[in-house]
Amino acid sequence: MRKASLAEAKAHLSALVDEAEHHKRRTLILRHGKPVAAIVPIDVAVPPKPHLSKVEIERLFAGLGSTAPQESAVEDLLSGRR
Repeated sequence: MRKASLAEAKAHLSALVDEAEHHKRRTLILRHGKPVAAIVPIDVAVPPKPHLSKVEIERLFAGLGSTAPQESAVEDLLSGRR
């Protein structure tokens, strides 16, 4: 992990962000020689959401039940206006 003073980070912020984005490089920001922040790739800061498997998706849809196939959502909504 690279270390940079706050002044250096301010002067080269765009380059540090590019390094994190394109090269997955992390930079520790120091103030008076002590770590205070970090510039990290987005997948480190915000982990990706897990994807559902095909089986899990099918189970979700199966759990929703079914409606009469001849009724559309629009017809269902309009019939509720009466």
